[in-house]
Amino acid sequence: MVAKKTREDKSIVSPGTALARWTDPFSISQQFDRLFEEFRRSFDDLLSPFFPMTHIIEEETALPIRYATVDLIDNGDSYTVTAELPGFNKDMVDVQVTKDGVTIRAERREEKEEKRKNYLHRERAYSKMQRFIAFPEEVLPAKAEGSMKDGVLELKIPKKEPKAAESPHKVELK
Repeated sequence: MVAKKTREDKSIVSPGTALARWTDPFSISQQFDRLFEEFRRSFDDLLSPFFPMTHIIEEETALPIRYATVDLIDNGDSYTVTAELPGFNKDMVDVQVTKDGVTIRAERREEKEEKRKNYLHRERAYSKMQRFIAFPEEVLPAKAEGSMKDGVLELKIPKKEPKAAESPHKVELK
């Protein structure tokens, strides 16, 4: 390693030394941010079997939007999509299928009010979930079927008929 001597303070700084690493005033805060982000991710991974939906804050609404756990199964001639939507019934769920993928949205609003003689208790709850799943192959959206039971959404979406493989054409060179 080659040490560099600066003229102003006459100190020696070698690349890779502790003094060289801490010259950026923001690096320690970035390291703390990275450390806490890794801790948060590991904690989320630990709790994911018990709480299957991830909370993410959308910037424009500042409300948490949950992403449901989804299974995409290729059955050969169709796809089966299974999504866990605990707390939602079929009236709260909106499913849109296109040739490229499926969008699942669910929204729930609850208001409870309890009145007594000198007592009023109100509770409001709002929950929103959204998920888009892309298909590896083109599907037939008009033939999609779905059902929902006990908070589990199941969709069966047939694939588009495969095109016959074109045989290669030999080109004669001149």
